[in-house]
Amino acid sequence: MLLAIAVNIAGIGIKFFTDDPALYSALARTMAQSNNFTDLLYHGADWLDKPHFPFWVIAVSFKIFGVNTIAYKLPALLFFFMAVVYTYKLAKKFYGDETAIVAILILLTVQHAVMSNTDVRAEPYIMGLLMGAVYHYYKVKENPRFVDILLASLFTACAVMTKGIYLLIPIGASIIGDYLFKKNIKGLFHWKWLLSFVLVIVFITPELYSVYTQFDLHPEKVVFGRKGISGIHWFLWDSQFGRFNNNGYIQNTHGDKLFFVHTLLWAFAPWAIILFYALYTTIRKMVKGIAQPEYLCISGGVLMLLIFSASKFQLPFYTNILFPFFAIITAVFIVSLKAGGEFTFFKVTQYILSGLLVTAVVALNFIFAPGYWPVFIVLLAVLIILTVYIVKQKETSWQPLFLFTCAVAIFVNAYLITVAYPVIVSYRGDISAAEYLNQNYPNQKVSAAVLSNTFDFYYKGAVTYTDIDYILKTDSLKKQIIVADEKTVAGLKEKGIAYTTIKAFEDYPKENLSLPFIIKRKRPGTLDHFYLIRLVNN
Repeated sequence: MLLAIAVNIAGIGIKFFTDDPALYSALARTMAQSNNFTDLLYHGADWLDKPHFPFWVIAVSFKIFGVNTIAYKLPALLFFFMAVVYTYKLAKKFYGDETAIVAILILLTVQHAVMSNTDVRAEPYIMGLLMGAVYHYYKVKENPRFVDILLASLFTACAVMTKGIYLLIPIGASIIGDYLFKKNIKGLFHWKWLLSFVLVIVFITPELYSVYTQFDLHPEKVVFGRKGISGIHWFLWDSQFGRFNNNGYIQNTHGDKLFFVHTLLWAFAPWAIILFYALYTTIRKMVKGIAQPEYLCISGGVLMLLIFSASKFQLPFYTNILFPFFAIITAVFIVSLKAGGEFTFFKVTQYILSGLLVTAVVALNFIFAPGYWPVFIVLLAVLIILTVYIVKQKETSWQPLFLFTCAVAIFVNAYLITVAYPVIVSYRGDISAAEYLNQNYPNQKVSAAVLSNTFDFYYKGAVTYTDIDYILKTDSLKKQIIVADEKTVAGLKEKGIAYTTIKAFEDYPKENLSLPFIIKRKRPGTLDHFYLIRLVNN
């Protein structure tokens, strides 16, 4: 448990290697520095793509701890551990302490959950708020205490202010499904639900006020290439349902109905195969009319997974918010295992998956970062020690294999955090350029012919972002150090404009890793450069 917790925290200081965290940091930084908590602004322009709640939390963190990577990731980690706590409480309530511990160990070792605590977006916030809301709503279902109504409504409102009103679906489906499958339809019609509905509306008024004052009061503003955009309509519909229906301001042209099925194979690793089988056995029992202790997880998790699959907007981290539900379903199945066919299936799948994961790390170290053998050997030694300790307990049930699988998951992610992610960061030319300027040209004004959110976050000096043509026409800008990419430098060469290179930094320009980049000897062919230059005779 301690190692699983540690591996989720360990990536807190790793710099941003994808764009979204840098973008969200820029928005929250503007909010914190301007003390304007109603408007979301991106380099002075109105920004309308996500609700406010995560940015409010991050901005407060920036005010307390300063603008840095850790201050950005810390709130999300706290909300993730909020999900862990409520997953434990919910599982313990229905299935006992052992199942609850298994459930949170699964949640702490699921591949994409750990990755998302390093590459932080909105999902850890949603995960914690969703599980808190479901837990307290179930307590309201049992006994309508005002404190539970208040907490459930507050968590629901914050979830809605994080990702949109669609989050009412998994929360509502969990509780409604439990009522329906337990044949207690009358319980749905109770004053406590109306009170909670009113409280949710009250708690989301900060978001409604913010988008109203930023957009509805200013129909002259141009957003998504249009005027007269309603912030309230966007928040209540377009922010998510418009995407799901593919008729909003942002549209997508493709979608695979099985996308999240094959995504879960790696995102919920090393537990994905057992999850699918656990879902099958749970649904089969329900079809046969076998009563279950709760229907919260199956109702909320499966319905939302189907909705995600029906949508044309499909990103791998969408399903992360359902991981606590899936962890409980999987834990219930594992703890119920006895000798027989299902136990054999569990052993075969987990041995194969664990073996594949260890093999993948060995191969990755050999082709991706061959210079990191000392780190790899230390991590492998820890895995071997843990395995020996587990085997010596002489347990004959599911426990040794379960704990071994957890140890393998910790090993894999410890390797990613200590080796893979730092190597990827080292090929982010925008980060390298920002650090070089901070060390050698501190607080100097810079002209940037390319907009990089990561460079913008990590460079501590003043930057003017524009295009190279404007820089060439503006004396004050062309006398400064210019931040440029390959395209900008190629344009200068075409125009015959002389420049000197202060420093060039290798840059991998994509977020998704290609096989040639992973193979170190082929990596140079995948790289561009990020430049710091000065114009000659400006």
